Amino acid sequence: MGTSISSRAGWVTEPRKLGQWPTPDWLVEAVLDTVELPAQGTVLDPACGDGRWLEAVHRRNPALELIGWDIAPQAVAAARERLGDRAELVCRSALTGDERNVADWVVGNPPFIRPQHLDADTRAHVWECFASATDKVDLYAPFTERMLELAPSVAIVLGDTWLSLASYEAFRDLLEPRIDLVAPVPRDAFTATVGCVALVCRPDGRQRLARLDRAGLHDVRPLRRVDGVYPLVDTVDLEGDGLLGDRLQLRMGVVCGSYSEFVHDGPPAIGDVRTCRGKQVHRFRFDPSAEWLRYRPREMLDRRPYVAPKSRALFDVPEKVVLAGTSGGRLRCAVDTERRYPLDSCYVSQGAEDVWALCGLLNSSLVSSWYGPRFPAPRVKAVELHRLPWPVGDLSRVAEAARASDQDGVDAAVREAYRC
Repeated sequence: MGTSISSRAGWVTEPRKLGQWPTPDWLVEAVLDTVELPAQGTVLDPACGDGRWLEAVHRRNPALELIGWDIAPQAVAAARERLGDRAELVCRSALTGDERNVADWVVGNPPFIRPQHLDADTRAHVWECFASATDKVDLYAPFTERMLELAPSVAIVLGDTWLSLASYEAFRDLLEPRIDLVAPVPRDAFTATVGCVALVCRPDGRQRLARLDRAGLHDVRPLRRVDGVYPLVDTVDLEGDGLLGDRLQLRMGVVCGSYSEFVHDGPPAIGDVRTCRGKQVHRFRFDPSAEWLRYRPREMLDRRPYVAPKSRALFDVPEKVVLAGTSGGRLRCAVDTERRYPLDSCYVSQGAEDVWALCGLLNSSLVSSWYGPRFPAPRVKAVELHRLPWPVGDLSRVAEAARASDQDGVDAAVREAYRC
């Protein structure tokens, strides 16, 4: 049964607030093609939206019992128009209740909602009841945990941030023994450009990695967990003398809360300081910037509490490493000698190590090869770089090459320091 435009129009805007993005029909079919559904039994979609996942299951095997839940009445109405009496459809939240193993398979697309966008009561309930709800995880993580309570096997699409971000370590631990397949899908699969993967979990998961597109699965190979994360491409392993985080700290720059109030093009008033943005940081150099920062920590905190703008002592030093906050798989940093106060996405070094050696180390192709596959999210996280193995060899040649902005020399010296 088709779904009319009129009934779906009222549903399309509501899912944005609920973190639901309808899965393209081709992707629904492609994910279901990766699994063998049972001949008899029950399939549940606990965030069923307009019912397209359940309809695709029915086309494959009309004998299966179908159950659909959704928190949005408009979505349930759209699913009922699509499915008629072929599914049991209920308006409810899957995150409440204590049911276990109500189906043989769970399919679907869990809601994507950042924790700061959840209402206080929902967040408190989720963070109390689900082991995967830690730090800054998206709602899709505890929702997936709930899916695994509702059925022994799942076939779903979810964001790819769980593969590497530190917040999702508990979620990775939860999934690891049951992962059967992880398959990245094209970034333009949804109307929003977002990194997503198809995930299949089973009690006897085979730990496979592949790519999934309209033509099906490609490059199926073993899935490896490396240093606690799941890289999607091959990565280098480095042996070191402890970790970078044991020797120094990389910290966030200034988050001012209001660019229009605190950042300006000059002329500077008394107390204003030089600044730079992440996009102005390149390997070994900065783009010129005419911007100045009115550094008023208390006012900034009032504008955006809980994100401290640190202190002058952190930034106002003769030399420090400033790291661009977006990587694209290749780290970029430079040594600041003009006492800049980096904005938002930049990070600064703290520690006793030679800043030029650190600059060369982070700019090296070898370290990018270690970092990029492990942490493919666009924003660089200090907690991730703290896990970089510290070279066992001398770094004086690395510092010398970095001072000369000699990329080839840096690469050679870093390989020697890691004894590669």
